[in-house]
Amino acid sequence: MTKKYCISDCMKKRVIFGQPEMTVKSAARLMAENNIGTLPVVLKGSELVGVTTMDNIIQIFLPDFVSLLSNISFVKEFGDLGTISPETMQKAESLSVADIMEEPISVDNDCELIRALSFMHKYKIQDIPVVEKGKLVGIASRVDIGRAFLSNWLNSANR
Repeated sequence: MTKKYCISDCMKKRVIFGQPEMTVKSAARLMAENNIGTLPVVLKGSELVGVTTMDNIIQIFLPDFVSLLSNISFVKEFGDLGTISPETMQKAESLSVADIMEEPISVDNDCELIRALSFMHKYKIQDIPVVEKGKLVGIASRVDIGRAFLSNWLNSANR
């Protein structure tokens, strides 16, 4: 009988997380200092209530017209727009993580690897929080899961 590989076999158990009331600037600092692109958002007691990503934060700093253009390739240089304005910085200090976070897409800690990869592919996410009874217990990236899945597949092919 082959072992069923679960997300808990490859997830990171040390998870950097934020709270809904923290400022976007604080979240950005936390993400930059810890070299992460996804920040699970939890209430006291580790209940997962949201997720924010580098994309959510960077969206605040992009010029408004970027989202309106279907073809951005003709803009060769943004000039002064590439410099963060005091107004934009003030916006990052006044917005809370709750203002920009998304509904969390998560999996239970006993989730099979292929199921977790399927969720990540369907929802186009790079990292997936892992929960047990609604409490955050880990996080796994596409690389973590993909490496474990491929290793298991290759090991079973060699038998």
